[in-house]
Amino acid sequence: MKTNLLDIVNRVRKNSGIKPISEIQPEMNLKNDLELDSISIAELVVDLDLAYNTNILADGMIVTVGDIVKRI
Repeated sequence: MKTNLLDIVNRVRKNSGIKPISEIQPEMNLKNDLELDSISIAELVVDLDLAYNTNILADGMIVTVGDIVKRI
């Protein structure tokens, strides 16, 4: 699961013109550590919903990678 999540994060980063990263940690903040803006986070949410057949935002906003992992 972690590798697939990393692939999705890197695809969103690439679409925003940001270099890929080699690893993610649960405590990483989507805005501060992964450098995602609100549009990129929206894209990430859609990609995650499709990839994991879930509604990531059903229980509220996501702020960290750990928030995502708990919901998928």
